Amino acid sequence: MKQIIILFLAGFIIASCGGNNSDSHSDPGKITQEDEFRYTAIQVKEAPPLREINLPGEIESFYETDLYPRVSSYINKIHVDIGDRVEKGQLLAELDAPELKANLTAAFSKIKSAEAVFHASKAHYNRALKTQKTPGAISELEVEAALTKLISDSLMVVAEQSHFESVKQLVDYLRITAPFAGVVTDRRLAPGAFVGPGGQNSVPLLKIKQLDRLRLRLAVPEAYISDIRIGAKVNFSVRTFQGEVFSGNISRLSNSVRPDTRSEMIEVDISNSSRKLKPGMFVSAKLPVSANEGSIFIPKSAVLSNMERTFVIKVEDGTAKWVNVQRGDITSNNVQIFGDIKVGDILLKVASDEIPNNSPIKIEPVI
Repeated sequence: MKQIIILFLAGFIIASCGGNNSDSHSDPGKITQEDEFRYTAIQVKEAPPLREINLPGEIESFYETDLYPRVSSYINKIHVDIGDRVEKGQLLAELDAPELKANLTAAFSKIKSAEAVFHASKAHYNRALKTQKTPGAISELEVEAALTKLISDSLMVVAEQSHFESVKQLVDYLRITAPFAGVVTDRRLAPGAFVGPGGQNSVPLLKIKQLDRLRLRLAVPEAYISDIRIGAKVNFSVRTFQGEVFSGNISRLSNSVRPDTRSEMIEVDISNSSRKLKPGMFVSAKLPVSANEGSIFIPKSAVLSNMERTFVIKVEDGTAKWVNVQRGDITSNNVQIFGDIKVGDILLKVASDEIPNNSPIKIEPVI
């Protein structure tokens, strides 16, 4: 009896499992509508017209120079070092060149010698003029010869004085002075080093930069060149001073568009009496401009460029259509576009050239 009951239960379990097996699994080759891939899309919205554009730039000192010794010499003393503030005309370094000083002494001696000869010639000519008053005492030819000798000796004095001044100028080069007020930003050499032709002439002795007045160079895109005005105020910020805004005025325009970047270089003068800003600082500048009403900005990912075109993918009646556009101003996340795109159009948020033109496409609902 127990065996009959066990067999009956086993058959019931097998029948139950076999009956449910056909209903519990769906057809693996069947894809529902919910399983179809859908792309993320955006709706084009009108953006307010721009009143300023953000441009990167770098601060430069208004004046900066490398100081090189101009004569062969040895460094005797250096009176300044990195970070020292200097005034215009201040003595920065002294060089030593004994042969130049000897040449200066020799040139001075030649001046004195030429002056002595000149004074002798002048006295001889004066005596000739007095003697000429006595008839027959001296010939006219001798008087003219004395005058010629006087003129020649006077010119020799002038020549020796010029030579002395040229040597003196070389000696003056042994004293290196500041060409303008600024700060010493680099010093490469030390006392005892030989400098000048044949020495370490490729290395500057000192580098000086002006800090109380700076300049900011900005490359303005060609589309906004007509909006640039001399004297316009430009606000900018630097990473070092977060939250602080600095300003300057446009002072110079290059009046030339660079073909590689399609931009014009402008310069902004910056007053830096506090010396808070430093040359070499990277800045983010806001340049005041104007833009057309109805500007369209879309995410950068929605614009794609290849070897042939720059385009967006517009979704219309379930079809992906490539529409050629041109880029305009670029912000941190968006880009301005120009083309056959209007407010209300639906675009793919991420354009891809793997989506064929005029191909059917499914998108997520646009919010």
